[in-house]
Amino acid sequence: MTSTAATTEHLPLSLDEITPEWLTGALAASFPGVKVIGTRRDREFFGTAASARLHLTYAPDSPAGPASVHVKGGFDDKWRRRVWVALQQEVSFYNEVAPEIDLNIPRVYFAEMDESPQGLIVFEDLAARGVAFGQNFLPVTPDHAASVLEQLALMHATWWESPKLERFAGWEEAQRNYLKHCFRPSHWDVLVDWANGDLLQEAIGTSANAITALERLWEWCDAQPRTFLHGDPHGGNFYYEPDGRPGILDWQLCFAGSYSHDMAWVIVTTLDIEQRRANERDLVETYRDALLAAGGPAPAAEDMWSAYRRQMAHAIASYGAMPRDNGPAPVMEEAGARVFTAAIDHDLLGVYGLQR
Repeated sequence: MTSTAATTEHLPLSLDEITPEWLTGALAASFPGVKVIGTRRDREFFGTAASARLHLTYAPDSPAGPASVHVKGGFDDKWRRRVWVALQQEVSFYNEVAPEIDLNIPRVYFAEMDESPQGLIVFEDLAARGVAFGQNFLPVTPDHAASVLEQLALMHATWWESPKLERFAGWEEAQRNYLKHCFRPSHWDVLVDWANGDLLQEAIGTSANAITALERLWEWCDAQPRTFLHGDPHGGNFYYEPDGRPGILDWQLCFAGSYSHDMAWVIVTTLDIEQRRANERDLVETYRDALLAAGGPAPAAEDMWSAYRRQMAHAIASYGAMPRDNGPAPVMEEAGARVFTAAIDHDLLGVYGLQR
């Protein structure tokens, strides 16, 4: 696994600025002497970050390089200025964290940031090796969830209470501020009027309760041992090798915090309601066993289960309170059903001493 940073005077701010000349420089550290002379672009996607696949043509005398690459960055001015922190956090992950852990993640050829503000990554074309990309509700089994938890446990053990976590101080604030914003009274009314609004009210009662639960969760998390977290390990951020082994994508929301954030997020989002109910205790134990096997000082089993239940406050916000245009309506409705039901099952109101 490699991750390479390079220094440039100016990072491209649009896909059209990803020229053969620029790519030649970006690939130089991983493929010395390579010379790109042409590109063809497809699979363009514009969201929180923008990305595209580039098919590359090389000079006749060029050393071999990848036939195609993906580029990811802030290629839309409005979104780049909104989410530049997340773009740059992902760059920092690939340059500072990835070299120290044995995770199945894409090979990165170039990762850099500048004051535009921009964060830009050039990485391998995973489709070229036949991986299947996850979707939020791609049918998965408890075994799939277990294999992801085992990978994350390895990372958590490696970074458990590391003094190097200080460099990531404050990275959690962008996510926290956004989640509280999602429970503002005007948006709460939208959520209640949408599908599963009755489940949301049963789970947490009011917007004030929802914000209080988040604040109490974060106060608790900040008092716990810290490790390095993916921050958003839902089903859409995984891919699967031809042999079924999972890989992990999209490290834009990574930060230092409680292991339980990642652990709970995988279980609650990847499995449907009945699978989650039938397997969640076993999966928490699977994570704990993997953490111990990797050398981590795992909390007691019941403490870990209690931490899992606490994280339902995050789940209802990050999967259930997103703006309604954040995805297709059926996906948003299923997301809400999963996390609101989990919060009801685990008595979220009782966990935080709140009244409906």
